[in-house]
Amino acid sequence: MWIAHWWGNGDSPTIFFPFVAFWGGLAQFIAGIEGFKARDVLVTVINTMWGAFWMSAGVMWLLNATGTLQAQSIDAHFPELASWFAVVAAFTWVGAFAATARDVILASLLACLATGSTIALCLFSYGGGVRAGMKAAAYFWIISSILAWWRVTVYLVEEAFGPKSKVASFFPVFRLPKEKSAPLVVPGLGEPGVKRGMPGVV
Repeated sequence: MWIAHWWGNGDSPTIFFPFVAFWGGLAQFIAGIEGFKARDVLVTVINTMWGAFWMSAGVMWLLNATGTLQAQSIDAHFPELASWFAVVAAFTWVGAFAATARDVILASLLACLATGSTIALCLFSYGGGVRAGMKAAAYFWIISSILAWWRVTVYLVEEAFGPKSKVASFFPVFRLPKEKSAPLVVPGLGEPGVKRGMPGVV
């Protein structure tokens, strides 16, 4: 929302960087590592990558706050950051495609995340168009965040009441045929009985 200019100013990152680094970064990175234990490759790739990205952003803004690095506007030519958006966009697009084997909500949130990251490549450019581009990217990220909130809500509700309960029926994610037919327990790679994460639980 800050990138969309709904609130704050150019100095805001020097205040909210801890939340970016730990909440958006470290917590997400740890979730990705745990996803590896659950043999969930999609979670492992997406969460560790974006977790590392936001930890890096938090550290960058910390260094801006201490005066170690000169702060740069998110609405102007910023190729150093744009180059990393190219990386996360590429992998997130692949993740969005892979998520089409799971459910519509997950695939949509990753597609919005990837779209915003692709638009953020405007940071390679010069001029006033960068501000407009980053604002457009921010709106896609906001939509992605809302969809992520909904997806997590479904996880919590299904764990609490059961995936086939009446309560869970009010929280659809529009699972696709492959996801619906996934087994509850899969053998894993040479590790019989390893239980996957959410895929196959429902």
